Amino acid sequence: MDEPRVSAPAAKATGRFRSPPFVLGGFLLLLALVFLGSYALGAAVGPVGPLPDAPATTGPAPATEHSHHEGHTG
Repeated sequence: MDEPRVSAPAAKATGRFRSPPFVLGGFLLLLALVFLGSYALGAAVGPVGPLPDAPATTGPAPATEHSHHEGHTG
């Protein structure tokens, strides 16, 4: 039962599918698909935490008009 091993033709495929530009392009495509998928999922779900509270003020609101300059012309 000594049968010779025959290598599969797919095992010898080291041509264009292993070239650096093809591998880099595939990686960038996969990366873009992952980011687009995560963005779409985040947009569909919306915010997951509570909305932030309004900032607390410690004193009176700042005045927008200066009353001591009324009546001056110039």
